[in-house]
Amino acid sequence: MTSGGWLALAAVSGYRTGVLHLSRGEMGTRGTSKQRTQEAKTAAKALGCSHVEFAGLRDGFIRPDDKSVLRVVEALRRLKPRIVIAPFMRCHHPDHEAAAELCIRAVHYAGLKGYRSELPHHRIKRLCHASYSRHFEPTFFVNISSVIDQKRASIEAYTSQFQPAKAADGEAPTRMAKAGFVDQFLSGNAQMGLRAGCAYAEAYWMAVAPVVSDPLKLLSEGPSHHLVR
Repeated sequence: MTSGGWLALAAVSGYRTGVLHLSRGEMGTRGTSKQRTQEAKTAAKALGCSHVEFAGLRDGFIRPDDKSVLRVVEALRRLKPRIVIAPFMRCHHPDHEAAAELCIRAVHYAGLKGYRSELPHHRIKRLCHASYSRHFEPTFFVNISSVIDQKRASIEAYTSQFQPAKAADGEAPTRMAKAGFVDQFLSGNAQMGLRAGCAYAEAYWMAVAPVVSDPLKLLSEGPSHHLVR
C-alpha cells in the first residue's frame, strides 16, 4: 500500500527487489497468519519481487529492542540492499511507528563493523520512509503511473483484508473490506500524482538529502515546472 508502485517499477527496470515482513499479521481482525503469509507471497509476485521473507516478530508487539534489531540487521547483511524503504515515523498504527524506529537502528548498525553478528557488515546507501496515514512534505515523488495496475493487484492479493465481509461466515466488517476502499486508497496516489505532475505517484521522505553528481540530468527528468504543485 505504501511502496508497491516503486517496487513494481524497480522490478520492471531490472532491479532485484524484496520484502521483509516483520510479522505475519496474526493480530489482524480478519484472516489467519497462514492466509496472510500466502497473500504476502502472492502480492510480492504481482510486484515482481525477487525475494520475500518473514522476520518472525510478534504482530502487535513490534519493538525496536536489541533482539529485533539484530534480526533485521542480519537480514540486511545477508540480502545486501542498496536502498531500504521503511514506514514513516508517524502513523496511526503503533506497529508501523515502532517498525520505522527499528529500521532506522538496523540500517545504522548493519554498517558498523563493531556490531556483533555472524555476518559481515553492509552499508545501505539510502534509507527512505514511505507515506501511508500521516502527511509529510516529500523529499521526492516516484511516478508509478505505468505500474498502478500492478500495485492494485498486489493490494487486492490480500483477499482476507479487502474482500467484503460475509455475514453468513461470521466475518467481522472492517473499513478496508468495504466496497470501493481500494479505489479510495489509490485516490491518494492520484492526489500525490497531481502534486508531482503525473497520473499516480508515491511520496517518500529522507532524513538526509541525496548528493547528486549531475544535477541537470536529475532535474531534467519528470514534468515541467508549471505542472508540479
